[in-house]
Amino acid sequence: MSYGQDARVSISFQNSYGTANVASLHHMEPINESVTLAKAQITQKGLRGVYDKGQNQEGMNTVAGDILIEAKANQLGVLLHATNSIVTSTTGTTSGTLYLHTFKPRTADHNPLSAEKPFTYLKFLGDTGSAHQYSDLNGSNLELSIANGELLTAKMGIVGGSFARIAAVSATYSVSNAIDWSISSASCGGVALSGIKSLSITQENNLQAKHMLDVDKFPARIKRTDARVISVSGTLAFDDQVEMNEFIAQSDQRLFINLVGQSNVASGYPEILLIDIPSMRYTEFPVPIGGPGELEVSFKADAQYNVGSATAITYSLTCGKAGF
Repeated sequence: MSYGQDARVSISFQNSYGTANVASLHHMEPINESVTLAKAQITQKGLRGVYDKGQNQEGMNTVAGDILIEAKANQLGVLLHATNSIVTSTTGTTSGTLYLHTFKPRTADHNPLSAEKPFTYLKFLGDTGSAHQYSDLNGSNLELSIANGELLTAKMGIVGGSFARIAAVSATYSVSNAIDWSISSASCGGVALSGIKSLSITQENNLQAKHMLDVDKFPARIKRTDARVISVSGTLAFDDQVEMNEFIAQSDQRLFINLVGQSNVASGYPEILLIDIPSMRYTEFPVPIGGPGELEVSFKADAQYNVGSATAITYSLTCGKAGF
């Protein structure tokens, strides 16, 4: 018998699509995950003079699922890299152990076979024997969620890929704490959102694994099926009508979120995640009266592509990890 607490999950980025990589593994601490191999079934349709359905044959093989983590800075960077391009990585001038990584959505595919940077996902399930190796994967979407009294969580959707079994590997984990809600701030249009109660940022890359006429039943490439969509949702105390006026006017505003971790990379230098959306527009801003209690707005918004910034969103992560 094996337990979830016996499991180990790791991610390693590949040099090319089609070649798995289990070196330079980034070890994750999932709350839960659902990455698995699926085998489509092809049913023979020829009539045989019986009332039972035809025999099955193996069809397309695909890998898909999610991984949900409490967002420790070092492993959060892995998910950001899997769904975005690293624009810059620099060493802090104040400490040789402090690194700043800047991520933005890609403006071109990673290569002709892989929309995002391909990675290998290694899952060892305790006492059950060999590890499951899923390779040629892409990060299809990313959701960052934070609420009062909670830790920041990050969930990544995964598409691909190929499957094999390999020997299990040992894991080492980050000693830092997950980023929580308590030392955080958000501003919209340069004005602090002091009444924010929860916030979620979702990036949907709209990726799909594609099969070709080939000797392999696994996907031959991962391509985009639609435009990328970045959305914002949250709950806001209805203290005034400032943000409602922005919804009515359909204004584009800059949303800036500053999340400061409880762990320091070096003395006086904490882990930090900055999220910058240069042009956010409210799409829903309902103000219901739900009873005698405090009025709240559960709003929705879209991140618009900003020509001046040449992006719809920028993630800046300060942590103790030199690279991903």
